[in-house]
Amino acid sequence: MSKNLYQLRIKELHIQDYNLIKIVLTDDSHHIADLSSEFSTLFCYPKNLNEWKDAHINEGSFAIEWKSGFDIHFDQIVALSQNQKLTA
Repeated sequence: MSKNLYQLRIKELHIQDYNLIKIVLTDDSHHIADLSSEFSTLFCYPKNLNEWKDAHINEGSFAIEWKSGFDIHFDQIVALSQNQKLTA
């Protein structure tokens, strides 16, 4: 059964470690992803753990944003987590 991503939102954000992020969606599914594998070469990607910890859920609850200007939507995190199969 596929999920209707249009109805989901980010309920919780957990910073695991630098480059690692865990989100919980409104359907209570958990997704962990290493964002460095796809995004670390971007200019606005957080450069260290202190910058990484500045992450927050955006106003619409559909993305994670950093002060550096980097953001990622939850569907991108879900796709990465399904490919990487990381566990907490």
